Amino acid sequence: MKKTTIFIIILLAGLAYKAKSQEIEALVSINTAQLAPENRVSVNSLAADLQRYINNQRFTSLEWEGPKIPVEINIALSGGNRNMYSAQVFIASKRYIDGTDGGQSVALRLLDKNWAFEYNLGANHSFNPQRYDPFTTLIDFYMLLIIGFDLDTYNELDGTNIYNQAKLIATMAASNNADGWQTISQPGEFTKFNLINELTNFRFDEFRKLITSYYNDGLDMMNNQRDQAMENLAFVIQEMADFKRKKLTEHSIMIQAFFEAKSFELAETFKGYKKHPGVFKDLIYLDLANTALYEAAAEGKSYSN
Repeated sequence: MKKTTIFIIILLAGLAYKAKSQEIEALVSINTAQLAPENRVSVNSLAADLQRYINNQRFTSLEWEGPKIPVEINIALSGGNRNMYSAQVFIASKRYIDGTDGGQSVALRLLDKNWAFEYNLGANHSFNPQRYDPFTTLIDFYMLLIIGFDLDTYNELDGTNIYNQAKLIATMAASNNADGWQTISQPGEFTKFNLINELTNFRFDEFRKLITSYYNDGLDMMNNQRDQAMENLAFVIQEMADFKRKKLTEHSIMIQAFFEAKSFELAETFKGYKKHPGVFKDLIYLDLANTALYEAAAEGKSYSN
């Protein structure tokens, strides 16, 4: 009886350890509208298989003690002949906000239009970041990128080691001449390699530290010290604009990714804000594509197309 009890305790402790160490809680959906009916059979279990793969996988050696990172993945499939598929994948991650009852902020919104892989019904996948796999390598890369970004939002540059792991995956995929992993691109082109290159480049450490402040001194304080949090956020945006103005001579993929995720949050947060009206000028400078959004916010309005 004692041996049985000890075994159960060890088993439960092992399960708790595993649960604590997992970093991500993913929700996966598949759009098969572009597939011929006969090509949909092989992907009937794709969403469940991928969701299970992510949610049961440790992507790092970290002891993940906080809440898992919420991630939504939507995959739009095309092709399907001989079980070969092309896909566009949209990935969004969120970050829990301190001082709230489960409040979340969108952290990253990423769209990858260049994904091709073979998939068979009920395929079994294993995590091996040192081996290129057309299906799992792309997922592994983005999950590491999401984990690195999440770590950066809590402590300055904490995501560095994880970003370096993601870059090793990108380099490995590029060495296999895999589609979508090219290292050569047009200036300012949004590619996986360009993004991870900036995230691992010390020149952008200052901007990464500002992202930490955006969360710690802004969003995390908003519920309990709103006035101070607004002051802090306005200062962070000013510093981001100064960084772009003084430190960059080219388009930044990382800044683009940050504001693609944050534009609506920023507009809603600063809507009608009068204390530092220059914040809207800074936002437009940083994120020219969303000028109309910030102009509406400056007038105290919500933007509508």
